[in-house]
Amino acid sequence: MENQLAKNIREHRKRLGLTQELLAERLGITLGTVSKWERGESEPDLGFIMDLAELFHVSVDALIGFSMRGADADEEAERIEALVNQVPFEEVEAEYENALRKFPNHFRTVLGAASICRRFGTLHREKSYVRRALELYRHAIVLLPQNRDPEINEVFLRNEIAGCYSELKDYKKAVEEYKKNNLSGNNNATIGMVLTRSLKKPEEGIEYTEKAFVIHISEFTTVLCGYIYYFMVTGNCERGIRATEWAIEHLTRSKEDPSRNSFLDKIMSQLYLMQAILRDSCGQTEKSEEDLRRAVDMAGAFDRGPIYTLENMIFTEHLPKTWYFYDDSGPTAAEGLRSTLEEVGDLASASFRRKFEATMG
Repeated sequence: MENQLAKNIREHRKRLGLTQELLAERLGITLGTVSKWERGESEPDLGFIMDLAELFHVSVDALIGFSMRGADADEEAERIEALVNQVPFEEVEAEYENALRKFPNHFRTVLGAASICRRFGTLHREKSYVRRALELYRHAIVLLPQNRDPEINEVFLRNEIAGCYSELKDYKKAVEEYKKNNLSGNNNATIGMVLTRSLKKPEEGIEYTEKAFVIHISEFTTVLCGYIYYFMVTGNCERGIRATEWAIEHLTRSKEDPSRNSFLDKIMSQLYLMQAILRDSCGQTEKSEEDLRRAVDMAGAFDRGPIYTLENMIFTEHLPKTWYFYDDSGPTAAEGLRSTLEEVGDLASASFRRKFEATMG
C-alpha cells in the first residue's frame, strides 16, 4: 500500500480551482489544517477523507493513493471493455455494476457502463436501462476532468443525454439538450427531425433541417475532396475518378435547375479539373480533355454571372436567400482552377499543364 494522500489533496484541490482557504471553508475547518494535510504533517480522519472524496468526485481509495494488484480501476475498465461484443450483455452489465461498487467515481468505468446501458436499452426498448444510462452520463460529466480521451468532451456527453431523453420519448427535453450543444450547427439535423417527426412542429423543424442540409453539402464536398487528393497522392487514379464522379453527381443533384448557374458550379469546375488530371494520369487522354474543357467552360459561365447565395439550390426555401457561400480558391472560378492546379503540383503532368493553359486561353 502506498499513501499519497497529501499530494492527491493538493492536486484535486487545484484541479477544481480551489484555494486552500476555500477548501477549508467548504469543510468547516481552519486554513492551517488544510495546509498541514497538503504538507503531509498530519492526515484527515476517515470522515474528512470521505468528504474530500465526495467533493473531488473520486473514490476514497483513489484519494489516498491505495491500489491493490489486479484491482486498479483503469485495468478493471480495460478488462470489461474487452468483453463488449464477446459475451452476452447481461454479463458485461453485471461486470460494470460490480466495478462501479468499487470505483463509483472512476470516469472510464462510469462512461463504459453508461454506453452499454444505453446500447442495450435502445436496441431492446428497455427504458429502465436508458434511465440508468442517463444517470451515469450525468455523473460522467462531473467526472470529466479525469478524461484522457480527446474525442470525448462535455458536448459529446450532453448529446448522449439528449439521445437518452429522445429514447425515453421525452422529446421536449431532448430538443432542449440538443439546442444547448448545437455548436456550429452540429445538431441541426437531429433537432430538425425530432421537432418535425416527434413533436409535430414542422414549421420550426424545417429551418433546422435546411441548415443541416447546407452544412452537409459543404462537409460532404470537403470529405470527397479529401478522398480525391488521397487517391491522387497515392496514385490510385481509378478510385480518385470514382470519387470525383460521385461528388459531381451529388452537387449537380443539389441544384434546383441543373441548366442554371449556382455557387456549386464554382466547386464543380474544380472537381472536373481534378477528374481531368486523374484521367490524364490513367492514360484516358480523350476523356481527360473533355473534363478539362468542361471545367473551363463551367468556370467561365460562373464568372459571367457569379452567384454566392442559396439561389438555385434545392431544399432551402425557408432559409434567407441572403446567405452567402465562399471558398478559399480565389474570387473567381477561373482563379479557382489555377489555384487547384497549383495545389496538385507535380501530380499534374507537364503536357496536361500545357493543355490547361491552351484551354484557358
